[in-house]
Amino acid sequence: MPAAAAAWPLTPLTIGSLRIDPPLVLAPIAGHSHAAFRELVACYGGCGLFYTEMLNSRFLAGQNLDKDRFLKVACRDRPLAAQVAGNDPEIVARAGARLESLGRFAACDLNLGCPRGPIQRYGWGAALLADPERTEAILGELRQTWSGPLLVKMRDPGFTNAGSGADLAAGTAAGSAARGADYRAWHQLLERTAVDALVFHPRTAPDLFKRPARWDRLAAFCAAASLPVIGNGDIFSPQDAVRMFQQTGCRAVMVGRAALIRPWIFRDILSYLKNGVIPEPPAPIEVVDRFLDMLERFSEADRRLRRLRLFCFWFLQNFAYGLHYFKTVCREPTPAAMHQLLHALLAEERVPPYPCRPFLQG
Repeated sequence: MPAAAAAWPLTPLTIGSLRIDPPLVLAPIAGHSHAAFRELVACYGGCGLFYTEMLNSRFLAGQNLDKDRFLKVACRDRPLAAQVAGNDPEIVARAGARLESLGRFAACDLNLGCPRGPIQRYGWGAALLADPERTEAILGELRQTWSGPLLVKMRDPGFTNAGSGADLAAGTAAGSAARGADYRAWHQLLERTAVDALVFHPRTAPDLFKRPARWDRLAAFCAAASLPVIGNGDIFSPQDAVRMFQQTGCRAVMVGRAALIRPWIFRDILSYLKNGVIPEPPAPIEVVDRFLDMLERFSEADRRLRRLRLFCFWFLQNFAYGLHYFKTVCREPTPAAMHQLLHALLAEERVPPYPCRPFLQG
């Protein structure tokens, strides 16, 4: 692979007792960032912090945690952050206490970013951005029960300060001032509740993934911050990661969808940051074999078929005929049958160069 003009200096991000080294983070992805997938990412290396799937605070507060499938950990997925979703301060606080009692997690994160309709109808995720008072109450209570590093993952909150919609859309001085005031207000709220760091995804909830992430807003958010900011959104190649560091001032980079397509992307980003070289990709069959092995080791039998199908939905987007492959393998009734067919379909395939931009959404 061709070398870059210059490597980027890698500085680990330390948040209290949590050291993110390298400063590259696997995003929390519902249905995907379970123990088997995290272990697959870990086996390729380069990831400095892993996240669980989004965890329901009501279940955490009231269920037998020893039997909770979502809390299963693998062997190499460390350090691991637990992400909690909910809108009841008391219940979220109880969930934090129970997570701390397990001793498995290096950090706790409150979800302020999920844009999905069902989650927002509960008043969770990005819906909390419209209710700063409740958000502050939740974080204040959670801080009382969780003693370790506390993070939030949030989308762009939109704008509540002065400035017309036209100003904001056009990027006028009035719009920029309103945006800056809104960002400062959120930073002050997070400081009051003793949050240690945050992840910022520069799309609003209504944007979903329908428009490009606005890195200029990530840069503005970082500029207004006194807390460390982890950047997230539209990292589809190692070069994108370098550009995000350079253009926004974020302290670490989080990758989500691209890691579903290429679970080794953290290895590639780390190599590119260190020496400007992107390693050769693994053989597709090797990746499939490894993931099946991880499912056998870290996933319950009744979940393996669904998890393999979800994995294929994203991984097969590496190939020109990926959609056809996906429809074909999903007709198979068992993981073993899917595995056999994947070997036949991918025997001659090679992973193309970056970027690995998704052409389908889950």
